[in-house]
Amino acid sequence: MIGSGIPIEPSAVARWRDVTSALGIVALLGCSGNGTASSSGATWQGPAQGVDASSGTEAEKFFPMKDGTLYHYRTEALREGPVGAGMLIMKVHRASSTRAELRKPTGNQSFEFTSAGIATVTKTGAPAFLLKLPLDQTHSWLGPQGGKTRIEALGVTLETPAGTFNGCIQTLEERGGDAPMRVKTTLCPDVGITALEVQSGAAVERAQLMYFGPPIDVGPEGLQRVQ
Repeated sequence: MIGSGIPIEPSAVARWRDVTSALGIVALLGCSGNGTASSSGATWQGPAQGVDASSGTEAEKFFPMKDGTLYHYRTEALREGPVGAGMLIMKVHRASSTRAELRKPTGNQSFEFTSAGIATVTKTGAPAFLLKLPLDQTHSWLGPQGGKTRIEALGVTLETPAGTFNGCIQTLEERGGDAPMRVKTTLCPDVGITALEVQSGAAVERAQLMYFGPPIDVGPEGLQRVQ
């Protein structure tokens, strides 16, 4: 169970479910009557037994995906009128040293750590990459949304509610056609995705990392980590 103490507006949750579902990375969304976020039926089962913590590949440094890790994000929707605020949570399942997925109630997004980068697939099943090597700004690849993706910046320093992160990479995926979209993803060493920005037309959706690590339980005696 996740104890946040942050009320979640239903309209904001609905907006972010649409956006993050398009990104293929949303996991657990919801709230209980006492204002505590729930895991929509998912349970914490601890680290997978016998799973190597690392594939040893270069790109994994920027998306370690340790089994059981939760990522909590503060979200906002920028449109005409008031800003809509909410929360985004996703959970990691590590199947093996080279395979992992981000879990959500409506489906999972699978990733594979390879010598070429962090591989995944688009909604149509086409081979794609979240991050592809080499880590420079001279090449591009097919991203998770089926758009042309490239490294926009290297050595980025990012300040978020979870802390300040250095040596980060920002990727930019741009998709045209009938449903144009721009997705900027910031991945930081030993952490993973620390910020997301999605632009579709005049609408901009953003998420910034608030917490990453094992699930936490806020009980009557205070804050404690679930072992």
